[in-house]
Amino acid sequence: MKNQLTIGVVAALLLSFAAHAQSPREAVIAAETSFAAQAAKVGTKAAFLANTAPEGLVVEEGKLTSAQELWQNRPNRPGSRLTWYPVLADVAQSGDIGYTTGPWSSFQNDRPQSSGEYVTVWRKQPDGQWKFMVDMGIERIGTAPAQAATVPSPRLQAAAATPSTAPSYVILDIDRKFSEAEQLKPGATYEQYLSTEARLYRPGLSMMHGAAAAANMKNLDGGYLFKATGGYLAAAGDLGYVVGTLHRPSAGTKHPQENGSYLRIWRREADAGWRVVLEIFNFTANPSTPADTTIDGVRTAGQTPTKRAQ
Repeated sequence: MKNQLTIGVVAALLLSFAAHAQSPREAVIAAETSFAAQAAKVGTKAAFLANTAPEGLVVEEGKLTSAQELWQNRPNRPGSRLTWYPVLADVAQSGDIGYTTGPWSSFQNDRPQSSGEYVTVWRKQPDGQWKFMVDMGIERIGTAPAQAATVPSPRLQAAAATPSTAPSYVILDIDRKFSEAEQLKPGATYEQYLSTEARLYRPGLSMMHGAAAAANMKNLDGGYLFKATGGYLAAAGDLGYVVGTLHRPSAGTKHPQENGSYLRIWRREADAGWRVVLEIFNFTANPSTPADTTIDGVRTAGQTPTKRAQ
């Protein structure tokens, strides 16, 4: 009996040591993969409620809303299933926030329904657990990237940590300056602020990445009006995010009016300073969009489905 107790104590200590030895980036990847595994085992609703922070946000028909409230009130959908996995992950040097991104797919009674890309922002909670703060996705055109054995991180080196005493203000100010410049010179502003590794997600389009993202945005015809509603900067001052609303007026036959929400992730790179490493838009339905459809057992009202929120 004594030996059994000793073995149990040693095993517990080893598990505790392994947990503490895990790097913040590994912990975020583990949180994401555990989230997906929970969804497969107990359902999307239960997984969402277990993994969202109290103030966590998702998108409902293009509008940012409380993840807890939305999923508490959402009925279970028999036969529906959602799968996803990360293909990129990054964490601040202070280990308090990070993000993951990758493909998602929805099924109804094991029949494929739709697929797309997602972005999830994670924040370490006071109890040491990682919970998501923002989750946003779009429907994708094209095939999903393969699931790799390991999840890569950005190749460009982040700037040295510079602790900030005003996290929200700093990142919101950076985003505001970008938004003001983008109103005047859309294409030139994106060229200036995009990281060479930037990923841009737009509903119904293939992901724009790196040089292709800069080339596409260079010719942007007409800017967006961005209004930030929240944001957070890591304690290390090297990674942050901003969420808010967006509006782009109609330009006749060139493009229809666009309204919705955005998530923008900023990273302070060693050589280039603050750069947009990821930006995702989710639009509300326009009168010209297709008739209502049902995706993953949920009525979409003509809106492109979002990962885990629709």
